[in-house]
Amino acid sequence: MKVKKAILFSLCLVLWLVGIREGFCAPLSDAPLQQVWWFNVPGLSLQDLRTPGQPHLEWMMEHASVGAMNMKTGGRETLSNSYAALGAGTRAVAPADEGFYHPDEPVVDVGGLESTTAGLLYTRRMGEEAPRGSVVYPGIMRYRAENEKIHFTVKPGALGEALQQKGLSTLVLGNLDEGNKPVRYAPLLTMNSRGITPEGSVGKGMLVSDPKRPYGVKTHYRRIGDRLFSWRKSGLAVVDLGDLYRLEKFGETMSPTVRQKMRQQILMELDAFLGQVLSRAGENRLVMLTSTSGGLPEEEGLFPVLMYQSSEKQPGLLTSSTTRRTGMISNIDLAPTLLDRMGVEIPDEMMGRPMKVVTGNNGMFWSTVDRVESINRLRPSVLYSYILIQMLVLVTGLTLILKNGRGRGWMESVFLAVMLTPFLFLILSDVTAGSWWMVSGTLVLTGLAFSKVLTRASTLPLLFWAGLLGFLPVVVDGLLGGPLIRHSFLGYDPIKGARYYGVGNEYMGVVLGSSILACAAWLERRPSFSRRVRLGVGLFFFALLVFFAAPFWGTNAGGALASAVGFGVAYLRFFKAKWSRRATLKMMGMAAIGILTLVALNVWFPVESPSHIGKALSDLQGGNFEEIVQVINRKLEMNLKLIRFSSWGKVFLLSLLAMAVLAFRPAGGLKMLTQRYPQLFNGFTAILAGSLAALAFNDSGIVSAATAIVYVVMPVMIIGIREWTGGRDRVGSAAHPEKGGP
Repeated sequence: MKVKKAILFSLCLVLWLVGIREGFCAPLSDAPLQQVWWFNVPGLSLQDLRTPGQPHLEWMMEHASVGAMNMKTGGRETLSNSYAALGAGTRAVAPADEGFYHPDEPVVDVGGLESTTAGLLYTRRMGEEAPRGSVVYPGIMRYRAENEKIHFTVKPGALGEALQQKGLSTLVLGNLDEGNKPVRYAPLLTMNSRGITPEGSVGKGMLVSDPKRPYGVKTHYRRIGDRLFSWRKSGLAVVDLGDLYRLEKFGETMSPTVRQKMRQQILMELDAFLGQVLSRAGENRLVMLTSTSGGLPEEEGLFPVLMYQSSEKQPGLLTSSTTRRTGMISNIDLAPTLLDRMGVEIPDEMMGRPMKVVTGNNGMFWSTVDRVESINRLRPSVLYSYILIQMLVLVTGLTLILKNGRGRGWMESVFLAVMLTPFLFLILSDVTAGSWWMVSGTLVLTGLAFSKVLTRASTLPLLFWAGLLGFLPVVVDGLLGGPLIRHSFLGYDPIKGARYYGVGNEYMGVVLGSSILACAAWLERRPSFSRRVRLGVGLFFFALLVFFAAPFWGTNAGGALASAVGFGVAYLRFFKAKWSRRATLKMMGMAAIGILTLVALNVWFPVESPSHIGKALSDLQGGNFEEIVQVINRKLEMNLKLIRFSSWGKVFLLSLLAMAVLAFRPAGGLKMLTQRYPQLFNGFTAILAGSLAALAFNDSGIVSAATAIVYVVMPVMIIGIREWTGGRDRVGSAAHPEKGGP
């Protein structure tokens, strides 16, 4: 018993020591803000900010608030969609072949049959004239139509419209033109709901001829500067600097040496221009430098965000309640941040949240970026290998059991290692994310070593400890703010932007399955169940339900609902409630308790950024039923897609097949399981019920179902290898397990 307590204490101590706490959060600045100068440089990478020789960029890294931003959109990660998401403050899309023009610029109408001017084309489509000096979007109706097809509520021109409704102005300068081909997406950040930016210059006048440059042109910094520095209105000015974009698009045809030399030249020109900007910004202007992809299709990654205002009290690292992570923000946070800074109400359609500054330095920032990028790079191969190994283990183990095969000792270790892998991913991912070979070698050696030690125990203690190691570290880590899960291969990926905090669907399934397994193994060795035991099990399950539901811990609404089903079935079966009308009412009552707990925690203990269920409740209260329908459709679409194409779906289906086979072969195996291990059998039934509930309630439910069912199929195979192939239990006879606590 002392050894068990020591193990538990050591585990909790390790999790506490690796816990990290957020720094003090504060607004960017309290000084009144007259203008925002937003410079977007497609193709500017985080690595460019590390490259020496750019004094003004280096100065900004030291004196500005810095963050790394993902670029998740409402569709593919194209450049046009990236700009659309930035301007809408939510997941949005924009057609790449519809551009922005000055009213007097020549364009070709649909089908390429008629040449006209952009102003006339806009009037023909919208029934109103474009103001002189403005920038118009003749494709505004197509933009609206494209966004109506996706499962997000998008308000066209959300950022520009909100500013203009408040009496503030917007200005857009620069372009990404490829020679004579217009490429202009920056007005997506400044246009109003009708597709008009009141002031701007995005034509050829923003370029200067240079035959040695890609497409024979380069940015006319002097002309952009003259227009920007002379702008006196209050509002937002967006400047698009396209030289790096043109280099990226043209670069594959260039010599690597010439390309690198030209990149350095472009960065030097950009740096010199930033020097002029910083010297003229003053205290009442916010300078923001961002980047999007370099124009390559489906380009994922993290992109730099630097925000500087001379009156800023203490520069640091950017964060937001969208990510709840130091140095990490989402692209949808930028528009709400600017509106918040300028005293403009944030539209309900914006999913993002205003950014804050957290105390931190560049060392912390680069450490975070390196870890996130390393895990993102290795995650697909690591998880695919894990899934492939699971499938091979299932087939091999099933074959051995059916053929009464030998090798039961090493197969037990392999089964157990598969169950322990989520625990190892939790504690080892951050320290092994240097290479695939390091990850694989460490996991295999550590997993087999753990398994070799634990397989010396008899069946019930073995399964108890396997379950305990599955759920306890995740729960403790979640209570500490998730310092381990955020760097786990089974955690979440800030680059993809699906989830940033709480318990993701992978570990939700792990906690659901392993907690029921541990409880079943513990109850199996108890001769009777007192009222205290029943109460303890009920409180244990309810505590885990609260953990899932709480917006400041697990933040997993689907997990809370699925666990209400799984834990409810487990409780009723553990304590032999017959399936009668009364039992059905009890089950419905437990489900209602789960739903009410979820609602109560999100209503009574709101956080700055509400969980999915918190936002859904807010939409329901406000009568925004359209948004709720969008969320449901989005979740269903994601689930169907993952079931069809995800490797997790194959694991889940293969596990179900293995369970179906083991139910009938070898003969009498299922009967022996129910007679010898009735509580384990009850636990397995509850895990299956919870898995199916997770499949229904979660937007990536197949992932939760696949990670939960591991705690059914692997324990059954361990029992099968030990006892259905002629072996004996490690302690006591095969017919009479030793009683007592595990």
